[in-house]
Amino acid sequence: MPRHIDPDLEGRILEAARKLWRKGGEKSLSMRTIAKLAGTNTPALYRRFRNRDDILRAMVQSYQQEVAKQLRPCGSLQEMAKRYVNYALRYPHEHQLMMSGLLARTTKLRPNFEFALSRTAEWLGGDGNEHRSLILAIIALIDGVVLLKHTGWVREEDSSALSAGFVKALDVLVQNELQFRTAGSTELLTDGNRH
Repeated sequence: MPRHIDPDLEGRILEAARKLWRKGGEKSLSMRTIAKLAGTNTPALYRRFRNRDDILRAMVQSYQQEVAKQLRPCGSLQEMAKRYVNYALRYPHEHQLMMSGLLARTTKLRPNFEFALSRTAEWLGGDGNEHRSLILAIIALIDGVVLLKHTGWVREEDSSALSAGFVKALDVLVQNELQFRTAGSTELLTDGNRH
């Protein structure tokens, strides 16, 4: 008798993995637990995903697609940054996965980063690669705001000041984008071995 193919199984597997990730991070993602939560067995899971890294890669790709839906309609870098902050604050576990070392381990693709470079070139001129430093500075700013909010470091009475500072810093970065195009390397960031 031929095997019944379940077209919705991959979606259920990814949703199960997402739930487990939200609950306990990477350590909660065993193939057996994912299969059980998805309502299938481990052989069916392995037919679709070779290992846990494949599942992580698929999760990252689905999160990247969700972020892309937020970013594509934006008309400025500032709007892109604000939308991403809102996404990251709404989905902290997803943001954590995308910003973790797991991302680098599972895929080299950074479609939203490449999209931001492309749109920046459209808006500000030049080549997308010329804006790499600017986009990375904005990402650092975004991740700092998200980290401060997620950890609770920012007190409620300072929340609006943080938001205002974030918006102003974005404007200053974008207004001074030419300085980022000509910026060389600095010694500010080190690998931790130099003092």
